[in-house]
Amino acid sequence: MCPLATGPRIRTFLWVALLIGLSGCSVVPTVQPPADEVPEEAPRLPPKPQDSPVIDEAPEPVAKPAPEPANLPVEPPKAPLRVATLLSRRIPEYEDVVTALRAEVSDMDVYDLGDKSRTPRELVEAVLATKPDVVVAVGYQAARFAGQIEGTPVVYSQVFNTGGLEIDSPRIKGVAMLPPLDLQLAAWKELNPNLTSVGAIIGPGHEALLDEAKVAGEAHGVRIESRLAHSDRETLYLFTRLVPQIDGYWLFPDNRVLSSAVLRQMLTYAARHRVQIAVFNDSLLSLGATLSATAVDDDIARTILDVVDQLIAGQGDELPAISPLSDISVRPSGAEARSASTTASAESGH
Repeated sequence: MCPLATGPRIRTFLWVALLIGLSGCSVVPTVQPPADEVPEEAPRLPPKPQDSPVIDEAPEPVAKPAPEPANLPVEPPKAPLRVATLLSRRIPEYEDVVTALRAEVSDMDVYDLGDKSRTPRELVEAVLATKPDVVVAVGYQAARFAGQIEGTPVVYSQVFNTGGLEIDSPRIKGVAMLPPLDLQLAAWKELNPNLTSVGAIIGPGHEALLDEAKVAGEAHGVRIESRLAHSDRETLYLFTRLVPQIDGYWLFPDNRVLSSAVLRQMLTYAARHRVQIAVFNDSLLSLGATLSATAVDDDIARTILDVVDQLIAGQGDELPAISPLSDISVRPSGAEARSASTTASAESGH
């Protein structure tokens, strides 16, 4: 290895040695130029352009023209339903149903059987002259009268004793007068959870109603005690013997076995023995009934029109004789409402 001058030698000798390039030396120290001599930076060349890759772009799909609509036959708009409504007489229960029907039907004529200015024959002719699609009868007398109008579908409502109508035709159908008994009993149990037994006295021909009551009783844990009567006096007799066995009594609107005088005696007797009574009309609450369970007019109207649609469609054979309702209006007496409020407050600790 060649010795490098490292001692205290003169600077001239070092530069001379570097200039003559000592042969055989393997290490050449890097020479730094003086600080005041900074080399110019070499100009930078632009990068060599590269060939851009070729991208095969698929052509945008061309939308197919929409197929021309088929020449389908256009159904003409249906003509509005023409309804002729018969009322047994003008009372609030019947007129409220008419009001609900008017909200659903734009073309309806109303005929009052209580108006004696026309004979029954003239009234039939007046109804047929309007060429109605259907006749709606509200009340027992109206239902009997509508049965005489041949060739036109008939739907009746607000009739409890349907057996006396003597109607047996697939074009004549009824709508229930009372809301479902299951809904009635559910509301009653909510008002009085301790209700365990309910009595009912009714005339002949209502076996289906009693069966419905028993099914509702089984669903809500209430025993149903039913009796059959043939007069109002027999109803009162059976009622006084039934009261010790029941917590509540179901009063049905069977005018064949019920009168105003007997009804007042029953309500007085029930109050004396602390037996609750459920009635079918709000007006009976003032006489001492516990609660009233009534149908809803809008529900009656909707059910009537549903039956009408099926009759016009030729499906009368598939309909029951009496179509059930689906809604209910429940109103407790003032005393029962206060009692329920007090019980709820006590249970909540207030």
